[in-house]
Amino acid sequence: MFDRLSEESRRRIHEKIEQQREAQAAEAIERIVQFDQTPADLKAHLDRFVIGQEKGKKIIATAIAFHYKRLGNALKQTLIDEGGDVSAALRLTRTPKANVLMIGPTGCGKTYTCETTSGLVGVPFVVEDLTKFSETGYVGQNTSDILIDLLVSAGGNSHLAQMGIVYLDEIDKIATENVAYRDVSGRGVQKGLLKLVEGVENTIDMGKERIALSTKHVLFIAGGVFDKLDGIVEKRMERHGFSGTWQDHLLTEDLVVFGMERQLMGRFPVRVVYELLTTQELQDILVRSEDSPLRAYINDLKAWDIDLTFADEALKAIAQRAKQERTGARGLISIIHRVLFEDMFRLPGSHTGPLAVDERYVRMRLN
Repeated sequence: MFDRLSEESRRRIHEKIEQQREAQAAEAIERIVQFDQTPADLKAHLDRFVIGQEKGKKIIATAIAFHYKRLGNALKQTLIDEGGDVSAALRLTRTPKANVLMIGPTGCGKTYTCETTSGLVGVPFVVEDLTKFSETGYVGQNTSDILIDLLVSAGGNSHLAQMGIVYLDEIDKIATENVAYRDVSGRGVQKGLLKLVEGVENTIDMGKERIALSTKHVLFIAGGVFDKLDGIVEKRMERHGFSGTWQDHLLTEDLVVFGMERQLMGRFPVRVVYELLTTQELQDILVRSEDSPLRAYINDLKAWDIDLTFADEALKAIAQRAKQERTGARGLISIIHRVLFEDMFRLPGSHTGPLAVDERYVRMRLN
């Protein structure tokens, strides 16, 4: 159908798309310029979704609130100076940037915290799995992939993309000491990321269109498990006679010993350590989180007129299994699915009314 359109119709459609993009950019700029959420506001919002990690949520909320307040104030003045020219304002605005490094086990809420907060701010958010860097080994190719993903997340609007958040997942997997990854991964990839994180001007080739995209206003948050990093810190603490928890004594030097490049780690001045979730916190996710995975199953079965309920002890048993399997919050979905699978298969169409799940039933399904 689109192939049969006249050139005039094509031109009007493209103009309409561009107008929509410009309107979205103007709205995004306005949101950032008028941004007034305090760290406490963001933390309160996070508490509705992310259970536990109290100190970590405070650090993330503070980092993101200050980043966008700082950017908004700078853009406000630059827009006045440039007569409202968004492209010029983004190009000329200069602000310091405090990227964030998150350390913690799988399923403890690192990515989810950042995604939830970015949604409240109203900026694009993308997650990049850095293991693909180590597989390819040629950082130039993958750097452009990150920028394209950011642009897609922004709906093709380059202005909006330049104010987004990029989560660099599994950054610990590109440590130079990690022998599981070969090629030129490690050091070469880290040095390539350094340019991106610092804030580099790029041009993305999108076929007939070339789009300018800068990362100088993009907030980068890197996350990883960093297995055995605690041992590195504790050894240094022991040598120097320090006491306390290793999280409070983490230094860039420890990350360098782990295998990270000093310059790259220097671009992540804000450090957050997330803890392994307790059994009670895992149970609270099922009960208290507004994005509880249990609610999805309750709603799914409700569509078949089946009223699913779980006894407290049943929820505790599910949380205990997630703790045992060390899969964290993301493992809860798999466990609930294993418990309910047979009922999900046989009950729709043959049963309506209550479906009560107790502890005995959970343990029977999981054994």
